[in-house]
Amino acid sequence: MVPPFASVETLRLLEGFGLTGSWSWGFAENEHAWSPGLFRILGVPSGTVRADYRLLHSLIHPADRPSTMSPASIQHAGLLTEQTFRILRPDSTLRTVMSRGEIIVSPTGRPLRAHGVLIDVSDREALARAHAAQRRRERAIFEKVRAFTSTTAIYPFRTFSPEWLELVGLPEAELLDEPTRPVVATERRHWRDYGRECYQTHRIVHTLPTLTLANGETVPYRMVMIPVLDGQGTLEHWTNYIGPAGLPVRAAGPMLEGLEQRLEGHHIRAARALLDWSMADLSRASGLSFSTIRRLEGGGEALVPSSRHRAIAALRAAGILFSLVEGSTIVVGKPGAA
Repeated sequence: MVPPFASVETLRLLEGFGLTGSWSWGFAENEHAWSPGLFRILGVPSGTVRADYRLLHSLIHPADRPSTMSPASIQHAGLLTEQTFRILRPDSTLRTVMSRGEIIVSPTGRPLRAHGVLIDVSDREALARAHAAQRRRERAIFEKVRAFTSTTAIYPFRTFSPEWLELVGLPEAELLDEPTRPVVATERRHWRDYGRECYQTHRIVHTLPTLTLANGETVPYRMVMIPVLDGQGTLEHWTNYIGPAGLPVRAAGPMLEGLEQRLEGHHIRAARALLDWSMADLSRASGLSFSTIRRLEGGGEALVPSSRHRAIAALRAAGILFSLVEGSTIVVGKPGAA
């Protein structure tokens, strides 16, 4: 049975995503209705139980159960507030849902009917937990080796990462006025001019300045800023790495993506040569057509990120290394090659 406050077509469209379910309860007739999506969220097969708000309430995790959602409360208080809580399904799995509801009252204020919607936000909660765990890992790395990555949306700078501010111990306002202020005075002009030119021409910025840290130490640092392009080849953001100069670095995530965008046909040809592969070999290893490999090596596939990524992934799997050396130069290598 479909709740009377929503059309079948509207429910079908909304619940097609598998994240929404709705319910209703007519108090006078004690008539209950659940949408198909609600059965799925609750983990109860449709047709195996009768829709009943009391059953819905009993499936709310005991530690999360809002008093305002008790059957007695909504029947008599006439109020449903937005809540987020966990559903404890019959198979013992948990889902996190957001609940929104409304109570219809008579002209005299007597509650007549309640209806509501549950929105499954479990994946969002899991994503938030994953992001929090990643931030903790990044923080632990920073505290141990004083290295970090960050993202810059725009140049000239409008803001700085918390790690950079902590590392150099300078107020953000002072850095906005002169971003190279942490660089020792004898190197400041050189790296400022070099970095500005790279930023303005959207080239990789790879510098090795000596920084004055918050504790007064002067330490050689490696600073890499890589422009990342969107699907149309337009600059989307800069991804940055900052760490002690002697610390080994391996690109991952957005930094790896930005570096791959800088690989050109001659890099792929050189990688093939180190492997003694033909274009047909690379085609088989990557699952790309021979004509796609030929266009990639000729620079014709610059705006097809998936093709580029598959070719590079196949080369890496075969042992090829792409390394950023002095400046913005990318070299191709293979362990054991002469």
